[in-house]
Order: sequence, then C-alpha cells, then structure tokens
Amino acid sequence: MTPGAHLLISWLSTVEILKNRRERTLVALAGVAPDADGLGIIIDKVSGSTDYYFRFHHYLGHSMVFAFVFATIASLLAKSQKLTVWLLSFTLVHVHILCDVIGSRGPDGFQWPIYYLYPFKPEFALTWSHQWELNAWPNIVIMVFLLAASLYYAAKNKITFLEVFSPRLNNEAFNMYNKYVRKNS
Repeated sequence: MTPGAHLLISWLSTVEILKNRRERTLVALAGVAPDADGLGIIIDKVSGSTDYYFRFHHYLGHSMVFAFVFATIASLLAKSQKLTVWLLSFTLVHVHILCDVIGSRGPDGFQWPIYYLYPFKPEFALTWSHQWELNAWPNIVIMVFLLAASLYYAAKNKITFLEVFSPRLNNEAFNMYNKYVRKNS
C-alpha cells in the first residue's frame, strides 16, 4: 500500500481513541514510519549508482525490532496516554507490515518480502503467494474508501488527517471549504 493509505488507516483508527493532537500525530506516524527505510530511493535517484532502496526497504523499518523501538520513542514523546500510544503505535506498525505483505507486489511481478525478524534472523521473510500489485484495484478501492471515511469524519467532527502535518493546515482546509464549497451550496 502507499504511504498515504498507511497514514489514513493509522489516523482513522485512532482519532477517536487519543485525546490530543500530539498523541494522534505520533500514532499516525507509526503507521507510515516503516517506509522510512525506503528513503534510500532518493539517494539512488540522485547518485544513479547506489542501490539503497532495494537493499534496505522492507528490512529496517518493517521489523519487530523497529515496531518496538518506534512504539517506545512515540510513548516517550507523548504527554499523556503513554501506554495507549505505545500499544497503538506497536499495533499500527504491524498493520503496516500486514498491508505490505498483502498488497505491495511490484508491477514486474516481484513479490516483495518483509524481513520481520531482521537483524536477528535476516533470512526469515514474510510473503503471501496472492500478494497483489501496489497499483491493483484492491489498493485503489481501499484508498477511495479511506478518503471517503476521512471526508465523512471531517464533515462530522471538523478535524482532518491534515492535523498530522499542522493544526494550521487542518484549519485552512475548513476555511477553504467554507469559502469555496459551502458558499456555492
């Protein structure tokens, strides 16, 4: 799945549980954080001669160790609900891993394994023989559903996933809605 889908899954699944923006942001980032191990693609594109993306993606951030470390850091950064933040962060890293096992096959048919026990047992890889492509219709349907659920939640509760990036961005989304959409209704 795409990082956007991981973010929406994480934010939507915890927005009612966590009381303040800081904790919601930490936990929403837990659902996206495993893909930080794919940032090597930037170096690969700039240098044209490295292979960091394929060497590290689905290894470092997609492991049990990463889930534990990220959940611990998130709970230390939380101001309240520390245990809840830890549990949700740990769980959402695993939801991310599960989603990738189900739907992140490459367009060339490469079934991208997850090295869940890395670095302790690097040869252990999680795969699923029916893994669908990243751009396959199930991922598209899931993303459309997540966007619709986010819009519904925003209309009902006056809060969007944009709060993860900044409260001001969240407020501006509603200002634009009121200015351009509501005005014409």
